[in-house]
Amino acid sequence: MNGFWTVLAGALATGGAMGGAQAGQANVVEVPSPPPPPAPVAAQPAVAADYPTCDGYPVPNPKKKLKPGEKQPEHRGWGGLGPNYGIRLRSFGVQGSAACERTLADPMLVPEFRNRRLSLLRARALHELAEKSDETAMATLDEFDAFHATYATREELAATRLGSDALRAVALYRTKKAADAQKMLDSIIARRPYSASVRRLASAIRLLFDTDRGIRIAQLREQASYNPVMLRLMLMIALQTGDFENAALYAEQISFDLPKNRGGWSLSGDADRKYEEIQGRAAIRGARAYALLAAGKTEQSAIELKGARDEVAFAVEPPPPRPDGRKQPKRVEEDFRRRVAAGDKATEVLDDWSRAIALRLRAGKMTMKSLADEPERPRGEALVVMSDLIAQLRADGPAEARAIDATIEEIRRMQDVGTTKMLQMGFDDLVKLLPRGEHAEAKPRMRDEGSNFWRTDMEGYRVMKGDDPQLVNLRMGSLSASPAMVEEAAMLVAADHVRGLGKDAFIIESALLVERTVTYGYGYSAGGGTPQGFEYRLLIRPISLAAGEEPSRQWRAIKVADVRAALAEKYPPAP
Repeated sequence: MNGFWTVLAGALATGGAMGGAQAGQANVVEVPSPPPPPAPVAAQPAVAADYPTCDGYPVPNPKKKLKPGEKQPEHRGWGGLGPNYGIRLRSFGVQGSAACERTLADPMLVPEFRNRRLSLLRARALHELAEKSDETAMATLDEFDAFHATYATREELAATRLGSDALRAVALYRTKKAADAQKMLDSIIARRPYSASVRRLASAIRLLFDTDRGIRIAQLREQASYNPVMLRLMLMIALQTGDFENAALYAEQISFDLPKNRGGWSLSGDADRKYEEIQGRAAIRGARAYALLAAGKTEQSAIELKGARDEVAFAVEPPPPRPDGRKQPKRVEEDFRRRVAAGDKATEVLDDWSRAIALRLRAGKMTMKSLADEPERPRGEALVVMSDLIAQLRADGPAEARAIDATIEEIRRMQDVGTTKMLQMGFDDLVKLLPRGEHAEAKPRMRDEGSNFWRTDMEGYRVMKGDDPQLVNLRMGSLSASPAMVEEAAMLVAADHVRGLGKDAFIIESALLVERTVTYGYGYSAGGGTPQGFEYRLLIRPISLAAGEEPSRQWRAIKVADVRAALAEKYPPAP
């Protein structure tokens, strides 16, 4: 948080030379001679522990006595854990690579355990990427794709290639083949443009490696139509770079509303969400108030800031007294305590933005020195606009003008580095984003889900009115389909519903992919228990592009005709 003030102090001390070595100096790093290569070691046989070290699943358990002509049951390749839902391991490196080598040569991995071999190959590629053996990892991915192509169906092969190509893009970026990596990621999105999770995977990799600010902004704008959470990062970058018209636009379109929850289900972390939202709303509205001011809309800025404070005051109102005069239940008292605590944090955030707004109004009369000495300077999240505040300062002479420019450049460089760190993705995060396997028989069922939980509630779709009459809630669930398929099917349901309303496009206000689990004996929830497939929930705004509706949101509009052209044949109505 104090890094901006350190930069400012450095500019004052050096007259504008910011960060790094001064001119004429060289940074020399002494590199020790590499140790001699180790002597070759004979290959070791696999042990039971090598399998979970490689891909997280136990050692295979081939059936010992087979009838004449009987083949090994493939499910035994997973050591009793059922089919492969993805790499379970969350730690990758040299030891894992060695373990994978031993398992792939193990006689226990009989030919019938094809999908387990595929899992081990993919895990080996991940271990190799983790240890920065990028060329080796690409060779493993080639082996992975070639082996899978020998037996996979078209649907299975296409889904698996999404993941292997994503890993290949990581290796291409690292080996300085950025153009090839970008083409690979573009290809991934082109194959499944209406799957938010596939887009998220490709975008996460590109945002990490393509550090150019312009590329990142273009990437975020493209993704925001399908993943509205991107609007928050877009808002931050717009504030950093002084793009205040767009900053105000993004802040206005950020929604804290989620699609309707399924009755009787609970979302992990949902109990804390309403308290976190109090501070979150204040942060967004405070940022928008500053953006409006910087864009010359002073009156709107004041209205926004007052509205934000009124909203916090409403959120922390005490519960009404009980009619019988008795003490409030503990749960009501606890709720009030937590709302007040969240309100205090929200007020601190708004105070930070108020200081930033007040400082900008008088920054034109200040110098760098007076800004550095300013006691009421911004703190916390409002530091994101420091480069804008410094740009308003009065320069007393060419030297100070250069110092101001150098300080702004250094702050933005620091912010770009900070954004890269924020986007940093560990291998456990990458693994979680890899697409799940698919096959033709596991497509979502395009039918109304019905009302009987034990019959159809876990399969199919439902469309409901939103609390806001301009919005529509819908969900699509499946016991066996991949997240990508469930997302695509939900998009088709949305397109069909919007078409029935006589509209030609829709905007996703919020989206939520739920990995469902059921806890038998204690009701059912989305938090723990037996896996029950996936559910994709959308809150959408139907619009008419032809009639010019919602002009400020049209850049995020998804056309009904495009969705239907891509998905109507893939997901026909259930008979």
